Amino acid sequence: MTTVVRTLPEVFFEFEKYVQQWALSSEQARATKRIGTSMDEINDFHAAIFPRLDEIFNFLNQFPNDPQALPWDVKNLYDLTLSAMEVAAPVDLGWSSPDIEDVFPLERFQFNTY
Repeated sequence: MTTVVRTLPEVFFEFEKYVQQWALSSEQARATKRIGTSMDEINDFHAAIFPRLDEIFNFLNQFPNDPQALPWDVKNLYDLTLSAMEVAAPVDLGWSSPDIEDVFPLERFQFNTY
């Protein structure tokens, strides 16, 4: 008998293929991932997640507003949703690349950890 380990709540299993690459728990990791990812991959991720954001938000609202207190599969969904927000600007604003030229370089940002 094979045991299937799910990394997301069952109702969101269709996003399982994005967990390893996009369920990132820090703001710095999400920003770095966005900048280092092709627009084709970003568009694919965005197109998959965004149509179900209201459903995801309603699901997440059933849990405490503390990411560290979430069950591991729900925390993955939470982190995946934060990554979806990270890629929204390049997609929604029609950028040709995942970063803007002539901006403050990411390496010079200081990210807080909580």
